[in-house]
Amino acid sequence: MIRRLVLSGFVLAGAVAFSPNVLAQSVDVIFEGNIGESCSFATPVPGVLVYRGGPSTGGPVNGEITSDAPGGVSGTVDVSCNTSGVDLEITDARFVSFTPTNPEFDNGPFPPPGSDAFLEARARVPGAETFYSGPADGSGGGTGLSMPIFPLSPNPDDGFRQTVEVDLGVDGGFFEAGVYQYAVTLTIVP
Repeated sequence: MIRRLVLSGFVLAGAVAFSPNVLAQSVDVIFEGNIGESCSFATPVPGVLVYRGGPSTGGPVNGEITSDAPGGVSGTVDVSCNTSGVDLEITDARFVSFTPTNPEFDNGPFPPPGSDAFLEARARVPGAETFYSGPADGSGGGTGLSMPIFPLSPNPDDGFRQTVEVDLGVDGGFFEAGVYQYAVTLTIVP
């Protein structure tokens, strides 16, 4: 019995004496921030346009596609600011591209469907909104008044961050089956 106890003690002491050393390890956790002069935009989340109108006739649709109709989704973008005294305006809205579903339009009619439409855009935050209207060809339109990004006092725990919701209506074009892409440009106005 004593022999077993002494032998167990030697085995335990040997295991401790000959165990590999544990080395200290470290890692750097990097932080970075995109801090603009007054504000900076995060990556926008695209909106979804859907047809608003009567029953489909099977051919090109004449009416409006919009993010405001059932099934449509507003686009969003988060804005982080160093101060609360800044404004936002929509400075442009334009047609970007059309990808036809039907192969007969691969060479495409000119101008592409939806590029000659009229655009109405709206950006809003809780307590404020601004508008833009103009042709889809990007030749300029009427910008609305700028709006404050923080019309209501921000929650101190939230800092100067705000989510801007953007809606778009495209009216007056003939819309063939396919994927339409438009862009709305938001600009920070100090």
